[in-house]
Amino acid sequence: MSKQSTKHQTTKLSLAKGLRFRIGEDGNIYASISSSSGEFYVAPEVLTFLCFLTDNNKVTDVDLIPSKIKKQYNNLLNNIPNKEECTELLNDLIGAGVVISLSAENSRHLHEDGFGDPWIQWAMISDSMRSNAYYDAIKKVVTNHSIVLDVGAGTGLLSAQALSLGAKKVIAIEETKIAENIKPIFTKLGLETNAKNFILHNTNSFDVEINDPITTVVSELFGNDPFQEGVIPTLREIGSRFVGKQITYIPNKVTVFFDLIELKSHPSLHRIKAYNKLKTVIDKNNFTNNFMHAAATKLDLDCISFPIALNAHDFKYLAKTCELGATRLDPPPVYSADLTKHPLSGKKEITIEEDSDNILAIFWFRVHLTQSITISSNPKETDACEHWSPIAIPLKKLLNKQNKIEIKYQLSEQENLFCCDIFHHEEKIGSR
Repeated sequence: MSKQSTKHQTTKLSLAKGLRFRIGEDGNIYASISSSSGEFYVAPEVLTFLCFLTDNNKVTDVDLIPSKIKKQYNNLLNNIPNKEECTELLNDLIGAGVVISLSAENSRHLHEDGFGDPWIQWAMISDSMRSNAYYDAIKKVVTNHSIVLDVGAGTGLLSAQALSLGAKKVIAIEETKIAENIKPIFTKLGLETNAKNFILHNTNSFDVEINDPITTVVSELFGNDPFQEGVIPTLREIGSRFVGKQITYIPNKVTVFFDLIELKSHPSLHRIKAYNKLKTVIDKNNFTNNFMHAAATKLDLDCISFPIALNAHDFKYLAKTCELGATRLDPPPVYSADLTKHPLSGKKEITIEEDSDNILAIFWFRVHLTQSITISSNPKETDACEHWSPIAIPLKKLLNKQNKIEIKYQLSEQENLFCCDIFHHEEKIGSR
């Protein structure tokens, strides 16, 4: 019996990928492994135990864990912060949005970068295709009975559009410092900002209590990768509050597309060509060429992707556009704990139709605001917006006409990143 017990002391362990933690109102930590499994209490020592199991590449010796936990708690006891340090720590946690201050008007005072940056906001509101499309979409659904929820309001553009089109009330949620500008902008426009017509929450949408009978949810939560701003989990959480209610969502769907292109002219052209030719024979008489190939063996170039600002005349297609999949946003359903069953998961084969001396893979998206109003991130499309760029994936091989590639793709576990691997036969030549 003891031999069997010893045999199982050392084993390879992995945490469940769906594991989630939540701090309850009672101060305790609770966990769940799926939306249907329910929650269970996690004692602090159990949480510490789990932290020691997060490295899946190591074999965990259970016999060593008690001493590790004891050492961890001894370190904590020897480093308990004093009053001043606790105050500073609390302010940092409030500023980061980890802790919400119910008394402060603006709790996330550190959020002045990213989407709290005025120049980033200006890039969005100066995109006339995007702004006008949203106006036309909101105009189709908003009446004087509408109560509109604007999630990720930014400078308040969509909220202002709804109010100007006669909405009864608008509730705006914006977590960054840019929210300070919303009411002054509305005042400049002559829009009402009293509590009867307009409510502003300067915090994360997950922390906002909504009591009004919402009729319409508007949002623009897209980056160059359409999922990088958390549009799926954010709108899913919002939708979970209105189950059974008839609510219009703008947008209601996003579709992802894949293309193989040749760059005609672009600042990135020289590096794309060089990357395509990494598999070619090295010119031993060219020192610069030799250095480039030597560097490629040491630099981490195996999973390269980047937003690429393109004009319509910068490139031509080398194959037919491939639609990879779409997901609803009205709100996004929970498809499965197994992401391979998500509609944005799968594999497609694409045949190259033209020879080229450079080749680049891109993926882009189309947002469906209504059935008839769309906006996209592809500059060759008639509904192209100006502040989004396709995501480029350089291919580590120069391919020819009639060559076939296979793309395998899925969303990340958090559904906030579009991931893919690109193969020529069995050789991986690009990934993200």
